[in-house]
Amino acid sequence: AMIFFFLMPVLIGGFGNYLLPLLLGIPDLSLPRMNALSAWLLIPSAVCMGLSMLGGSGVGWTFYPPLSSGLYSGWGVDFLMFALHNAGVSSW
Repeated sequence: AMIFFFLMPVLIGGFGNYLLPLLLGIPDLSLPRMNALSAWLLIPSAVCMGLSMLGGSGVGWTFYPPLSSGLYSGWGVDFLMFALHNAGVSSW
């Protein structure tokens, strides 16, 4: 979760989409709609991650207990898995 919600948006989004065009002196991004889609996909995934905390998923950053036992498979785990998939798609 930390990789898809902090490192990828900051490193790729911050440096690649904002800082690099400023350093190169170009006026616009090469794919502005793709960058906007990436930003708009990250917002619902962050909301789903916040909602997963209400479901009491009880997972760490590894997902080992909820995926290996039926006891932890609640709707919070489903929201968290959807949020991570959505954040992964937004980092392309």
